[in-house]
Amino acid sequence: MNSFKELAYQILKEAGKPLHSKEITKIALDRGWLKTAGKTPEYTMNAQLIVDINSKKEGSRFIKTAPSTFDINKNIVVKVDALKIKVGAGDVEIKKDKVWKISKDVSTKQKGDIAEARIAELIILYDDTTLSCYKPISDDEGIDLIVKEKGSLKTMYIQIKSRFGNSPDEIFTATTKASGVVDNYSMATIFCYFDTEEGDVWDYLWFVPAPDFVRLANKISNDGKPMYGFVAGRKRKESNKWDQFLIDKRDLANTIISQMKRI
Repeated sequence: MNSFKELAYQILKEAGKPLHSKEITKIALDRGWLKTAGKTPEYTMNAQLIVDINSKKEGSRFIKTAPSTFDINKNIVVKVDALKIKVGAGDVEIKKDKVWKISKDVSTKQKGDIAEARIAELIILYDDTTLSCYKPISDDEGIDLIVKEKGSLKTMYIQIKSRFGNSPDEIFTATTKASGVVDNYSMATIFCYFDTEEGDVWDYLWFVPAPDFVRLANKISNDGKPMYGFVAGRKRKESNKWDQFLIDKRDLANTIISQMKRI
């Protein structure tokens, strides 16, 4: 699945005229280009286009023609190397979006810490002051985040598995020790893809309660030690058993609150 911006660019290019973000999103959904995991994809589409325009200024592929209405910036063409070509009597510069890469010195542990911190931020940002997040001093048992409901003893223990990259076609794979997963609804695993091009966690993530993970995960072995395997793509497919757990990252706090009702 392409990003919201790639989809918007293709749709606007075909339309040849400005479109409202809701129209762009509807076309993408009707064509099956955009998964429906999020409750408000039209708001995500609108926000991403606005951020792109505000951050890149005249270098953005998009222009805003009216409230929540966008068109292609016809002064630039993307996805080719920078060069100049003759069009009529003048030169037209064709520009390519810069590809952002993270430092090669960032360790695996640092990547994990970054992803875990971002997940905690998302819970706090989109929670209605119901939840508190705590990071264990030790993660010997594989617990990366403890989430507690304020005013009660209800607590969830979260494992966070992250992957860093920038390809929408990349397959997400992860393994976890079977001994670190307790078959109880007070535990869950979050699988998140950190998009290095966007500099943030992908718009969607997988929230899998422990009992469902135990039931559906691939059972594998590493040096005789039982492990659980997770394999999923960023493209929604009916055959992907993990699609039912794919949620909008902004809906994570609400999902945790709903999960706590099962404890």
